[in-house]
Amino acid sequence: MSSDPDIDADVKPTIFREYIGMEDNIDDFPANMINDNIKEFHFILGFATELYVDGKGTGEFNRTWSIENFSPENVAKLKKLHRQVKVVISIGGIGHEYQFNPQNNEDWITNAVSSIKEIILDYENEVIIDENIIDGIDINYENITSSVDDFSNCIGQVIQKLKEDPDVSKSMKIVSIAPTELLQPHYLKLYLVSKDNIDWIDYKFYNQYFSSRDEFVSLFKKLVTDYDTEFKLLAGVSTYTGIPSESQGLIVDGCKYLLSRASLAGVFVLDANASAPAYSLERQLQELLTKE
Repeated sequence: MSSDPDIDADVKPTIFREYIGMEDNIDDFPANMINDNIKEFHFILGFATELYVDGKGTGEFNRTWSIENFSPENVAKLKKLHRQVKVVISIGGIGHEYQFNPQNNEDWITNAVSSIKEIILDYENEVIIDENIIDGIDINYENITSSVDDFSNCIGQVIQKLKEDPDVSKSMKIVSIAPTELLQPHYLKLYLVSKDNIDWIDYKFYNQYFSSRDEFVSLFKKLVTDYDTEFKLLAGVSTYTGIPSESQGLIVDGCKYLLSRASLAGVFVLDANASAPAYSLERQLQELLTKE
């Protein structure tokens, strides 16, 4: 247990997550990235994006990643070799063209449930193995036009309906959200009304500038208080060169600090495409998580 009065939990580092599939320079899941000492390793496929009509979202989602590179067969092969690996589908998108802005909330919910279910079943029905091919979904909108209440209601209902659907409920064991500083009210409300259905909070620390390690740690502690959970909050790091390198270094140093005080469950990285083929940041972070 930490002696730091602001940290009350004794958190074991258990998870590493990696976004993948947003570009075409990777032909398969990079198994050489995986540290087998990690208790749980997630590949997050990005993205399932929706169709828009006159700038309004329809809830009709289609995958944008290469089905050839990240096929059901490749997922099955990966899981057979690495039992701690899970594969999650990310819903939304990080560009300004991928806004959460439904034409009609009820229609959006209906279409979203149907189209996301179809994507999941495309994987599950293609290859039969002893476990699921898809393990869950990630909610990742970086641009939201709708109100806080509309976002939390629509997304919350989609998550609940998919979890209750007998055809895909077994593929909905993991649900994560990916908040940013600007959209904190939207994601916080979603979490607070759906916390029993949300397993991980992938906060995008890399979208913010930090002048010191302590500044990062202070924000982490604040978010723990906001979300009222010490065990679900993950620190996000980016491999993209556009991210201020000094901030990235401070985030990594901050992760070391939190791990030394049993206060960090894990990290996630955006994304494999930008770090291939060395995956040096991923390796560094996994070593920190598995260090005795």
